[in-house]
Amino acid sequence: MDGFTARLPPVVGSAVSQIALRRAGYGKGDGNAIHRALQLDPESADAWTRLCHLNDDAGGHEATCRKAVSLSPTAWNFNALGAAQERSGDFCTAEDSYTMSVQKTSNNAFFLRNMARAALRCGHSGASVAGFEVAESLDAKAASDPDDDETKPDLLSDREYLSAAYDRTKQPEKATAICLKAHPDWKSCHCELTDKDVKCSNGRPSGI
Repeated sequence: MDGFTARLPPVVGSAVSQIALRRAGYGKGDGNAIHRALQLDPESADAWTRLCHLNDDAGGHEATCRKAVSLSPTAWNFNALGAAQERSGDFCTAEDSYTMSVQKTSNNAFFLRNMARAALRCGHSGASVAGFEVAESLDAKAASDPDDDETKPDLLSDREYLSAAYDRTKQPEKATAICLKAHPDWKSCHCELTDKDVKCSNGRPSGI
């Protein structure tokens, strides 16, 4: 049936593609349905967007997300593109993609955090500090709500990464202060960037 549909005018293929997408979900098991929709309508922005985010946690797939961005340049698509680039180690390009997602929203802590993290690994420590400071402020305000438990892990991440960013920009007092804010039970605090994350310890950095 799809072969017959593909020979019909594009508007028909697009309509059938949309029907196929409505029947498909957003989980990892829906890839076949999304690919079928793309066979019917190769320029379906919805299908490319779903495929991009379907692969969001799987690694790679930068080309898929670039196609999604070209058809639907939303903040979420730019963020998914940045995630694919970050996973491949292309941190500077990821920073640019995340920056586009930030520009399309208004003070979104999630997008700011992603941009600042990529900027830190790209070597743009000043931009990283700026991004994490705003993200930390937004998350601290949200976390002050006693009913909000979801933001607390994000706030902890903000503060640990911000400490490492302050350290990179030669601001040791600020680095220690925000680190102790993240770990108030510690007597001293230092955070360092690792290959995959940031590591904080209750003590001074090695060599000091």
